[in-house]
Amino acid sequence: MPFVWRLARPEFADELDGEGARLFGGRWNSRGRNAIYTASHLSLSVLEVYVNIPPAQRDDLPVLQAVQLSVPDEAATMQVTRERLTELLAHPDPLAACQAVGDDWIGRGDHLVLQVPSILVPEEVNLILNPAHPAMGDVIIAGTRTFHFDPRLAMAKR
Repeated sequence: MPFVWRLARPEFADELDGEGARLFGGRWNSRGRNAIYTASHLSLSVLEVYVNIPPAQRDDLPVLQAVQLSVPDEAATMQVTRERLTELLAHPDPLAACQAVGDDWIGRGDHLVLQVPSILVPEEVNLILNPAHPAMGDVIIAGTRTFHFDPRLAMAKR
């Protein structure tokens, strides 16, 4: 797992503290829990961010930074299987079920990485990083570049 990707607003591109996830929560963490959401491929990161942009805001897609992170190969990783994800999504409150798994992972602090199948592309994975894990110091920003959404995506909301 040498490289993972995230898209971030330019002012937060260098931040690896999980503050945004703490403030707003996410699929794999409740508000109040720091986490850094990344994807195995930049294209998956683009999809994951795009689906979370409210349709009414897709006419003016933001300019972001594509951030490539290097994660140590030996990083302790907890994996959620596709079968387990299917169970979680069948729960009466699937968001709460996924957040409970992530909150438990963060709380235990045993693993730097939580590897989960993407709901959008189940054959690919998202990797959530625990910024409080001691190995987080070994995660480095390998590169950044400006990322512009293709303007045709603005038309996709119609």
